[in-house]
Amino acid sequence: MATRATALSAGWAWHIPLTNRSGNGYVYSSRFIDAEAAERELRAHTGVGDEVEARHLKMRVGRIENCWSGNCLAIGLAQGFVEPLEATALHVVLATVEGFIGTLQRDGVTPESIAGFNADIAARIEGIRDYLVCHYRAARRSDSDYWRAATGHDHLSDSLKSIFTSWFTGGDLAEEVERQGIDRVYTPFSWHCLLAGYGNFPDPAKLVRPPVDPVDMAEVDRFVAGCASNFPSHADALARLANTTS
Repeated sequence: MATRATALSAGWAWHIPLTNRSGNGYVYSSRFIDAEAAERELRAHTGVGDEVEARHLKMRVGRIENCWSGNCLAIGLAQGFVEPLEATALHVVLATVEGFIGTLQRDGVTPESIAGFNADIAARIEGIRDYLVCHYRAARRSDSDYWRAATGHDHLSDSLKSIFTSWFTGGDLAEEVERQGIDRVYTPFSWHCLLAGYGNFPDPAKLVRPPVDPVDMAEVDRFVAGCASNFPSHADALARLANTTS
């Protein structure tokens, strides 16, 4: 079992199977659909009837300018929020706590150390933002006003524009991701999977074959299957966990 994200007319819906229930929700743009219509669409998508109450929440997306100011440190929702498609909140919390402790131990409390810490956290959150925006801009849907707007807008950050330029011109995407320092959250492999997964590929004539041997996928499959044979299936493991905790 795994979390499933499905694009709907004005955003995306999640389905998260748990041991005792399934969690469902719809992240949508209120510019393109109202709350009542969004609820109806989610119920139709999930098959959940009116007997289950729907809770309507509003998201305030963005970040504060400085997480560390004076003797105050903003953590979690206090420092900002980006939409939950990639579920990065815990990562940002851990990065903030570890970065704060590391800065104190290494550099102490100085204007320079505080500025460096704030710049690092800001860059981390903006790297996540770029990866999220890429999901929408790189999509190839045009069946609703929302998706036409999402795939057609050009109000992109310079960093994301550089990612797209590198990819579609056959450049070294890994080098560009590392140059920007955003590989701490999403590695070049993640960016390759995201862009290629949408069916977006550069012009073959512009591609340069890398100086590496091709991967033997049959050998990879054999190795993974061999490793998996040492463990129970996902369903069996969850069943054992439920029996242990009940």
